[in-house]
Amino acid sequence: MKIRRTGWHIIVIILLLLILAFVPGIQAREEALFNNTGFYLSTGQTWTFYQDYSFTLKSIDKSGERGWVQLKLNDTVVKSGILSNNEIFYYNSSTNGSNETVIISLEVSGIYSGEDTDIVTFSPVYQYYQPGLAEPTPIHTQLPDNSNETSGTPAHTNAGGNIPGFRVVTIAIIICIYSLLLRRT
Repeated sequence: MKIRRTGWHIIVIILLLLILAFVPGIQAREEALFNNTGFYLSTGQTWTFYQDYSFTLKSIDKSGERGWVQLKLNDTVVKSGILSNNEIFYYNSSTNGSNETVIISLEVSGIYSGEDTDIVTFSPVYQYYQPGLAEPTPIHTQLPDNSNETSGTPAHTNAGGNIPGFRVVTIAIIICIYSLLLRRT
């Protein structure tokens, strides 16, 4: 009788391990795809975000105090605004009728107007994973390449991926809990 019960416990452990290994919805995600970084744009330039979002600085007003920006998803404008220094631009979305969540948030940290070009700096910048859109993949060509990162690697490598070691830790915890349950029976 005890051997039969132990056999069933082993089968349950194996099934749990298979589920953790092959079902992507159970894996934990890093929700912040862009986390507290910054960039700048000249008039007419576009910054490419994950999940097919892009952000363009359209123009600067004649006084050099406000900039017109557009956020696009798959080449469709989803939000546009005229921003001043220290103003925050954000884009919310709701999935499956749930509460709205912030997808992109950035703050204008400076507006610089010159004879040849105008530049707006944005910092901090955040982008959060949006379920239902394309999975985030590393952005290989980023123009302009002007992030505040100085390490030589893009600020967004391995973003949106699985948390390293999550499966191993989860499996170890499940085995420990199940072992404790086995000893009590």
